[in-house]
Amino acid sequence: MKSSANDPVVLQLKWKHQFQFAGFYAAVEKGYYQQAGFDVEIREHVQNSSPAQEVLSGRATFGISDSSIVLYRMKNQPVVVLASIFQHSPLVILSLSSSEIRSPEDLINKRVMYQKGIDDAPLTAMFSTVGISNEQFTHVPHTFKNETLLEGEIDALSVYLTNQPKWFEEKGIEVNIMDPVNYGVDFYGDLLFTSEQYIQDSPEKALAFKEASIKGWQYALNNQDEIIALIKSKYQNQQSIEHLKYEAKHTTRMIKPLTIPIGTTFPERFQRIANIYRDLNMVPNDASVSGLLIDDYLKASADKDRQLYYYLLFFIIFLALSLTFVLLFNKRLRKLVIYRTNELKQSNDTLANKIEVIALQNEALQIEKTNAESASKAKSDFVSNMSHEIRTPLNGIYGSLQLLKQEKLSEKGQEYVENAISSGESLLVVINDILDFSKIEAGKLMLDIKPFDFAALFETTIKNVQHIPKDKGLNFSWSIGDMHSYWLGDDIRIKQILINLLSNAFKFTEEGSISIQCQEQIKNDIPSIIIEITDTGIGLTEESQKSLFTRFEQQDSSITRKFGGTGLGLSIVQSLVDLMAGEISVASKVGEGSTFTVILPLKKTINVKETTVEIKTPNLLNKTILIVEDNRINQTIIKTMLAPTQANLVLANNGKEAVDKHKACQPDVIFMDIQMPVLDGISACQQIREQDHTTPIIALTANVMTTDVEVYLQKGFNAYIPKPTEQNMLYQTLYEFLLKK
Repeated sequence: MKSSANDPVVLQLKWKHQFQFAGFYAAVEKGYYQQAGFDVEIREHVQNSSPAQEVLSGRATFGISDSSIVLYRMKNQPVVVLASIFQHSPLVILSLSSSEIRSPEDLINKRVMYQKGIDDAPLTAMFSTVGISNEQFTHVPHTFKNETLLEGEIDALSVYLTNQPKWFEEKGIEVNIMDPVNYGVDFYGDLLFTSEQYIQDSPEKALAFKEASIKGWQYALNNQDEIIALIKSKYQNQQSIEHLKYEAKHTTRMIKPLTIPIGTTFPERFQRIANIYRDLNMVPNDASVSGLLIDDYLKASADKDRQLYYYLLFFIIFLALSLTFVLLFNKRLRKLVIYRTNELKQSNDTLANKIEVIALQNEALQIEKTNAESASKAKSDFVSNMSHEIRTPLNGIYGSLQLLKQEKLSEKGQEYVENAISSGESLLVVINDILDFSKIEAGKLMLDIKPFDFAALFETTIKNVQHIPKDKGLNFSWSIGDMHSYWLGDDIRIKQILINLLSNAFKFTEEGSISIQCQEQIKNDIPSIIIEITDTGIGLTEESQKSLFTRFEQQDSSITRKFGGTGLGLSIVQSLVDLMAGEISVASKVGEGSTFTVILPLKKTINVKETTVEIKTPNLLNKTILIVEDNRINQTIIKTMLAPTQANLVLANNGKEAVDKHKACQPDVIFMDIQMPVLDGISACQQIREQDHTTPIIALTANVMTTDVEVYLQKGFNAYIPKPTEQNMLYQTLYEFLLKK
């Protein structure tokens, strides 16, 4: 029975009753809102209005909106976000596979149906990101009828990933999905919000409603069948149970409850969304999101309470001094002193209560620390995502150049291709530096200790870089002393140290010479390799030497403009040397040059068994290779790279096609992309593994973070090949899994 003391409030939904709002139904049904002091009416979408308009007009107390609520705030509309429910927007563009429309660029001169001006910001941002203007395609107002696409009245339409693809799947119609997330536009999905006036009048009630809603969502996601039955019976949803289960599964993916606590909001992410609105000229450049989040008001309230506390403390001190003066100099007022003493005791009790408040504030600071750590993780995720987004188009460029190099070109054309490949490799070095720096900041960079031949590593490194000083007309000399050959260490990271230091010397030396010397010495009773690199370059001031190994630091802005670079190279070298318990130092004078000295304490070991295999084109006649890749450019590249093997090449455009074609063609090996529409690579791999435990499945991906690779291997992949893809690495993998006995 509901208490008459409960506040009657209205929750305005952004659409009709469906699993998208399951948590709010659960909060009503399980009494969470009632326990929090609310009598809640959940109201469906109002035609010709938006949840924000309903809340601001007073017709609703709370509302559900997507990231367009940020736009309302930037237009000075007093709305306040309480919590995020969907961490990603489910709004995407869908086209029929038979139409060959697979990317936003394919929509030029086509008819596209979506709600213009209402919840369309992710789509508008995606079009802007790929350089498509509104004039390049025909906008069709949304009728919310999927049949319009099948009848040929339009070429593509906006849908929700959580439910509408199921409609096409049930009809056996294959579709293509264009998700703004794949183009760097990652907006929040459903956000719970209210008005600024409600926050100012009843902040504790707003928090109570937020917590009850989150509790309802936790129950709904853990009891999906029960809530689906509730939606069918109480809210009269006309969709099938199977359709609602599909929506529940994909809604859970959008919410990400296992990785991000339900309701979590990141202020930095709202700032990025606001920047996109500014870039799209949807608001002035000085438009602000100040006051968008409830935390802005809670912090202001806490600051006001703290100020009041200080005033009270000052009053107590003043009162104590006054009482002491009365006690010493006016004995006739003894009774008054006793009275004041009792009053002081009461004040001390109040002070004790305030101390308890301070303890609670310390607890709040701990929560802020946790949020900061979450923000740090979000930054690492952003670096990883940006690496993926750069590597994907770079794979197309770098792969095409590898294939073009094999064509018959003029000597000048061959030179152009070599230059382009070198530039691509340089870009890949920058990307890897940023990833390494991200790992270092997160404390996740680990060394791979194994036996290696230092002399061979040194010789290979010199061969890789000696053309650089030669092209600049510099004298380059190197020597390696009489030293033990075989050591225990991470040879890849030691080579990285050598290349970073040599590249630095080549970059900042315009004339003269560079030399590198390596020798073995005993330092602190430990065998060590000493590396010394000397150049006659621009040199360093004493002040510059102090911050030389700090990330993103160079001597001054003019150096950055002249020589370029991220400023990460020496910072990474310092971190790698520290991981190896070594030392690095520099001696330098402006205009005369610099000498870098690295000391690496390593253990000696016995002979390393070297196995070098010349990679030739494998003969895979009568073998079948299944290629799973949604990007058409990357499809062309890998098919061209594998064509000389004479294998039967079968192409799948997404994970669902991969599962179907695996059953049909029984491939000998599968190359699988990870991020794909309809069904991602990990899910496709797991479905294949339910029936097939032997066929090698190789992840072919631009996600190269160590944590990502570990997940792939745990989920059933046999190995992975990073993008940009080397043709030799493809062949080596084929030898390993198909020809090696």
